[in-house]
Amino acid sequence: MRIKVTLGNAIKVVRTASGIKQRALAEKVGVTANYLSLVENGKREPSISFLNRLARALGIPVGVFFLWQETGTQGSTDAGLSKIRELLLRLEAMYVSAKATGTRRRRSVA
Repeated sequence: MRIKVTLGNAIKVVRTASGIKQRALAEKVGVTANYLSLVENGKREPSISFLNRLARALGIPVGVFFLWQETGTQGSTDAGLSKIRELLLRLEAMYVSAKATGTRRRRSVA
């Protein structure tokens, strides 16, 4: 199954993989958690200055958010970028799986 990854999803993946809560990142960037949530869910288009502040707060190059974007025309996608996208999607799946497993463990102990 192929997941369509948007800019908002890419932001969320990087944030969650960094272990930063939405509210904490929003404070670092100078926006509300609600605004960050809207961006992550594709309901708001972030400005370039917002993306730059976000990247600085996460300690990554701003270009990381665009690794998921398709390049060129159909059939001419750069193989290197495709591989990076797939690896990042696997990282997201592993993170979500580990988080779900950790949550279940805490519930069973409590």
